[in-house]
Amino acid sequence: MNPVIIFDGHCRLCHWSVQFLLRHDHKRLFRFATLDSNFVKGLATEHLAIQGDSVLLWHNNKLYERSTAVIQMLRLLGGFWRLHAIWLIIPSFLRNWAYDLVARNRYRMFGKFDNCPLPSPESQARFLA
Repeated sequence: MNPVIIFDGHCRLCHWSVQFLLRHDHKRLFRFATLDSNFVKGLATEHLAIQGDSVLLWHNNKLYERSTAVIQMLRLLGGFWRLHAIWLIIPSFLRNWAYDLVARNRYRMFGKFDNCPLPSPESQARFLA
């Protein structure tokens, strides 16, 4: 199964991040699911309680969260983006402190959608219901 990026569909920062990944994922590797999708509901009941304040990456039957998820996404993009794996040498408690600071304030800093924006027709097949 392809790696699945799980994100808050109402968050503008998350939306921009998904758009970034769609533009740079030339191998069309990633699939995407919002936190309130059926995919995530099934994953949560099967594996764990999923929190709504973190971007998640489901890859090879493992769930990555917070800063580790972001670094793994960039690594999987390949090319130049793989170099971001160097951030894994920083202890996760420090990386996640910075991540959590942005995550707690993301609506205030970037805004929020009333409704989750629909994907473009050409990328719609990459989004899981």
